[in-house]
Amino acid sequence: MIKRTILLLLVTLLLLTGCNDRNQDNITSPVFNWNGHNYIVTNEPIPNDEIEEKIGEIKEQTTDIPTKHEEGYRLNTGTNIYKIRGVEITNDIDSNMAIEIEGEYRVARIIVDIK
Repeated sequence: MIKRTILLLLVTLLLLTGCNDRNQDNITSPVFNWNGHNYIVTNEPIPNDEIEEKIGEIKEQTTDIPTKHEEGYRLNTGTNIYKIRGVEITNDIDSNMAIEIEGEYRVARIIVDIK
């Protein structure tokens, strides 16, 4: 009987954990908004010679997922955003840019369903 009670308790805890709401507290990577689309900054480095030109910068910090153009979550105001050489900025899943953090360039990839 005790084994059954412990098993039931563990299954209940597992189900409750799985049903937990996800929010911006679970996002640890920086995110910024560009023309209404959010981009997540990866740890993927990008060489300097692949940077084409500066196209913008973070104009406003937010404590929530960004909703406005050039707004950043976990990014400082003034952080530079760059176009990557040979990569078009589009609204599809392959869209990416570069962002400069602490003197290094990193790839930022478009994400969906984070509002």
